[in-house]
Amino acid sequence: MIRYAMRALCAATFVAVPLALTVTPAQALTSCTVNGRPVSGTTVNGTAGSDFISCGALAEGDSINGLGGSDYIVINGIVAGTVDGGAGSDSITAGAGTTASGRILGGPDGDSILVGPNAGTVDGGTGSDFCRVASGHPPVNC
Repeated sequence: MIRYAMRALCAATFVAVPLALTVTPAQALTSCTVNGRPVSGTTVNGTAGSDFISCGALAEGDSINGLGGSDYIVINGIVAGTVDGGAGSDSITAGAGTTASGRILGGPDGDSILVGPNAGTVDGGTGSDFCRVASGHPPVNC
């Protein structure tokens, strides 16, 4: 009887351990460059002036804020978090698109936003904006 209980316990351990090892962290770190300098974290900020921000994929809950100035923001992976251009005439490109939780916000002033497949939100904000999505949800305020 004890032998069978030990076998069941060992078998359960072999099943549970791989499951525990494959759990993803609650908050991933986004890796970017801001004006050529490497930056990583759950929130990446530009400056009050014009910036060039380039990032890989943007995890859910992570955010990129261009702040002021006319920013050029390029996301090279899927957007599951939030990209906010902030004030100024910004150019935002996310060729891989967005997930349902992904948000790309132009902010005030005239922005240009180009997005691949859009399952989330693309919002030009106030101002005269140009927005284009390859497929999925249409952009708003453009």
